[in-house]
Amino acid sequence: MAPSKEDFQTVLSQARGLVREQLELTEKVILNVAKNAPAGICERLDSLFQRKGKRIRSTLLCLIAQSGSQKPDSLRVAQACAGIELLHLASLVHDDIIDGTDIRRGQKTAHKEWGTQVAVLIGDYVLSQSMQCVIDEESRDIPAVLSKAADKLIAGEILELDQSGNMRLSFEEYDRIIDGKTAALIAAAARIGAILAGFDKENIDKCAQMGSHFGIAFQIVDDLLDYGFGSKNLDKAKFTDLGNGLITLPLLYYFKDCSEPDRADMESLISRADQAGVPDQIIEKLNATGAFKMAKANAQNHLEKALEIAQGLPNSLFTEEIIQMFASMDNRGN
Repeated sequence: MAPSKEDFQTVLSQARGLVREQLELTEKVILNVAKNAPAGICERLDSLFQRKGKRIRSTLLCLIAQSGSQKPDSLRVAQACAGIELLHLASLVHDDIIDGTDIRRGQKTAHKEWGTQVAVLIGDYVLSQSMQCVIDEESRDIPAVLSKAADKLIAGEILELDQSGNMRLSFEEYDRIIDGKTAALIAAAARIGAILAGFDKENIDKCAQMGSHFGIAFQIVDDLLDYGFGSKNLDKAKFTDLGNGLITLPLLYYFKDCSEPDRADMESLISRADQAGVPDQIIEKLNATGAFKMAKANAQNHLEKALEIAQGLPNSLFTEEIIQMFASMDNRGN
């Protein structure tokens, strides 16, 4: 039986409540990174760490870690979660510099507050500390998983920059970009959670695949929200992808079957996306061809694959919450 679909933020809040102990310990680990940093870095990290995100990656890690027959030590889980969250934060600091973003989570971005040079180095420090969080982990696989995720994340971001403005971007290249910049870290969180749960290699690999499918769906939904598709009362700037020259999935579907004159017309609109009224014209064309619906169907396909794996995990309250998270993802903008 398919799980009922609730609002994603409601489900995420319930999930965080289920693993509150581990997440609170994670926050302490992260705050200790700031506390133990040298002068000049300490104060900036303290400010940066106060801007908490949704903790989706660490929540998923905790839920999987708790779903096995063995209950892992809470500090091990918290150290791994801190590693994941700090790596994610480092990538956001660097992304904001690249994208020229002024505001994140309602506050000035690091480069707007401290300047680009300092922000780059703060991002580097946070990246280094993410690895330090798991350096003493008794399972030597966990530091390797985090390091490989960092490699894929950076490679994905570079590929995205290389392909910026490429109107002939292929579906394969798009998949490689989102696999790196988004799915890799969520897959790593799921893999680490499975290792901590004591799963065998087959189930560890399945959990990583589950995280990857969830991560791909997450990014596709993000692409749709950038156009305002599916968003209600969402505190998120629209059209930032277009402004940064990023060709995302809805446009790929549009270009797939359009005529050459229609392609030329759309490319002309994209080149003028910063002008008033132009994004609305782009949205109108995408709507008319069903491009948004096709992109959403792609996201739902990945969510169904993630759900299928989740439903094969050992049955527990934690597994049920994972299933609810996946089922509610396409309601993320509500």
